[in-house]
Amino acid sequence: MTDLAYLIRSTAGALLLTATLTACDSSTNSTPASSSSDTPFAGNSTATDPAAAAERIAANPNTPDSLHLLSPGQAGRLRIKMSEKVLLARVPAEQLRKITRTVGDSTYPAYEMRDAQQPSAPATLLELAGNEQKGFRLRRIIITDPQYRTGEGIGVGSPFGVARQTFGLSRVRITPDGFAAVSRQTRMAWLLDENSLPAKHPNDMATAEIPTATRITGVIVY
Repeated sequence: MTDLAYLIRSTAGALLLTATLTACDSSTNSTPASSSSDTPFAGNSTATDPAAAAERIAANPNTPDSLHLLSPGQAGRLRIKMSEKVLLARVPAEQLRKITRTVGDSTYPAYEMRDAQQPSAPATLLELAGNEQKGFRLRRIIITDPQYRTGEGIGVGSPFGVARQTFGLSRVRITPDGFAAVSRQTRMAWLLDENSLPAKHPNDMATAEIPTATRITGVIVY
C-alpha cells in the first residue's frame, strides 16, 4: 500500500470514529422531546385540586354538600335498611324526635329529624320497620327540605321536567303520600305539586302529560 493510500484510509477512519462518538454523546446528553411529559396531567391539575373543586361547587348553588346528597337508597349519611342503632349513633339525639306515622292502614315508628345547619328547615321523616325482638331498620326517608339534592342538583323545588329527562321517569300515580313518579333507578319517589295539574286528572298518568314546570314538593327515598 502506498503512503498516500494509507494516509487517505487513516484519515477517513478517524473522521468516521469522530462522527460516531459525537452522535453517541449527543444522544446521551440531549433532552428527549417527550421530557415535558414528566407531568403529563399538569394541564389538568385543577381536576384534583381541592380549591378548584370548591370553586366549582360554589359556582353551582344546586350542588349539595355530603350531608344533603341524595343517591340511590341514601340521603346524606342515612342509608335505607340501616339499623335504628346505627341511625342513633349517626344523628345527635337533640336533632331527633320520636313519633309514629300512619301510612294507609299501617302505623310505623319514626323520627322527625331537624337539620343542624338550618334548624328552621322542614323536618325530614325517618320511617322505621321491624319489631322489638329483631329490632327496627330504616324503611323510608321522606324529605321536603330543599337542601337535599341529587348530584345533578335535583330536589324539592326543581321542575319535574328536569327529573323526567334526567332519570327517564315514565309514569306518575297516586300514592299514600301524594301524586308521585317512582324511579327504580334512583330508588326514589318524586312527589309533585298537584295544584299545577288539571283538577280532575286521573290517578295514573304518563309523565309526558305532566307540565314540565310542575314543581317537585317532596322526595321519598326507599
